[in-house]
This record gives sequence, structure tokens and C-alpha cells, in this order.
Amino acid sequence: MDKKEIRDLFVSTVVIGVLFSLSDLTVLNLVSSLIIVGIAFVFHELAHRETARKFGAAAEYRMWPAGLLTAIVLGIVSGGRIIFAAPGAVYISALKMSRWKAEYSSLTNEEYGFISAVGPLANMGLSILFLILNAVYPSNLFAMGAAINIFLAFFNLLPFPPFDGSKVMRWDRKTWLVMFLASTVGFAGALAL
Repeated sequence: MDKKEIRDLFVSTVVIGVLFSLSDLTVLNLVSSLIIVGIAFVFHELAHRETARKFGAAAEYRMWPAGLLTAIVLGIVSGGRIIFAAPGAVYISALKMSRWKAEYSSLTNEEYGFISAVGPLANMGLSILFLILNAVYPSNLFAMGAAINIFLAFFNLLPFPPFDGSKVMRWDRKTWLVMFLASTVGFAGALAL
């Protein structure tokens, strides 16, 4: 990971973490939000990056200034009730290097779809882990971890570009529908808590 990628992940995480804490801006809530968003956001983005690399593509996380600005404005104006969690993305080269030859080939639609699906799947898995931890040892931190992760899965599975959901849907509508319904049920459950 180069310095620019580390910086971009750090800035994006801090911005989204602060925005998630705006509705109840206390030191404890801010620190909790930064920890949870740090885990959720970084796992999501690294899942994309590492999967793309497994398919032979070059991939790295980069901030999206327009997304960061939109997130900040919506978060501040809404008092933290509207979170636009798209401060950047993993940029993937259109070409991949063959493992044994010096040839280039394009990623397939299936590979792009799978790469897009793993980020929200990472958040769903983390949400389940936090729910289990919260059942064993009830804590606001664990409840927040479950809620933020399922929100990020739901948000990223929206079927509109540039979100992951649009790419998963283009690859396989049934896979997208199952993932989107699961995240929607989880998100509705988190709202009910």
C-alpha cells in the first residue's frame, strides 16, 4: 500500500466516521464511530482491492473529492441523518496481467461483478459478527458496529452507478436481489433498534 492510498483511506474514514457521529456528537460517540467506520470502511475497500488483485488486476483505493464534498454537505445540513458514504472507491485497471505470460486481457463481467459484491458482503459479515458480540456482551459499540456495517452494505448495493449494486446487478440480477433484500431487512432491523 503506497502513502497516497493510506492517506486517502485515512481521510475518507475520518470524514465518514465524523459524519456518523453528528446526530449525537459526544466524545464517546465520535471515538466509537471512528473505530467502527475504520473497521467497516477499510474492510469493505480492501475486500474490493484484494479480490481484484486475485483476478490479476491492478487496484488501489482513491478518494473521490466530489463524493467527499457531497458527504460533508449532506451530513452537516442533515445533522448526521443523511450519510452519503461514497468518499472514494477502489480503482481497478481495465486490463489484467496473465500469470504465466506477458499478455493482457480484460476482466470479465463476472469478475467485475464478484469484485463489486465482496465489499458489501464484507460489511454484512461484519454486521453479523457485531450482532453476535452484542448478544454475548451487550454494548453500544457492538450495536453501532452492526448498524453501521449493515447501512454500508445497503447503501453500496443501491442499483445506481457508481455504487457496487449497479455492477453486481449488471453481472447477475438474482445475486444482486438476494444481497439487496438481505441488506434491506438488516437495515430495517437496525432502524427498529
